[in-house]
Amino acid sequence: MNPILKRVISVFLVIAMALIAYLGSYLPFKKSSGFILTMRSLGATASIADFEKNFSTILDAPSPIGQEELVRQLGSAILSITQQNNDPQIIKKLITFAEKYYDPIIRRNRGMSFSQNLYVLGSINELAYLKTQDPAYFNSAKKYFLKALESGPSRPQSLYGAFDVFRLEGNVPETVKVAEKILSQWPADDRTKTLLQEFLSQADKTKTKAR
Repeated sequence: MNPILKRVISVFLVIAMALIAYLGSYLPFKKSSGFILTMRSLGATASIADFEKNFSTILDAPSPIGQEELVRQLGSAILSITQQNNDPQIIKKLITFAEKYYDPIIRRNRGMSFSQNLYVLGSINELAYLKTQDPAYFNSAKKYFLKALESGPSRPQSLYGAFDVFRLEGNVPETVKVAEKILSQWPADDRTKTLLQEFLSQADKTKTKAR
């Protein structure tokens, strides 16, 4: 082989290996490390603006892999914060921030963790509805849970999410249908049995009063 060509190929291989290491190892490591540090400093975050700024700095950092996992962890953190907060304005800002980063993931409409991503978004919106009674959150929760059910009809998270929104909606036929599917897969699920019995009992009382 021509010595000059051999040297060019060697230089190219070194550059390629360095680029692969940079893109595949360094950037993801730097991004995930920054995310962990940001999560650990949550207790010291003074405002929602600081929360958004700190996480945006990390999530907007370039990296060819790892974004979806970090966004899912962000969603779990926002779910936890929402559980501890009753301020409608704060809840609204948190959900808007979560959906900003989830949007490109959901629009791809695929992925091994797609149903899980939908479930996290559905859970955040369901909790926001229970906290604020804003029907917009219920509609979003229903949209995400039913999309998750369509994506993974036998996944437990998809089924339990749909079971929740149908009960909240007062939809007897769909609630029973989903509950039966859950119990066909997990017959020992006493919690679902109890919730279904309570729901049907309340539905009967409401129906009787309406007569």
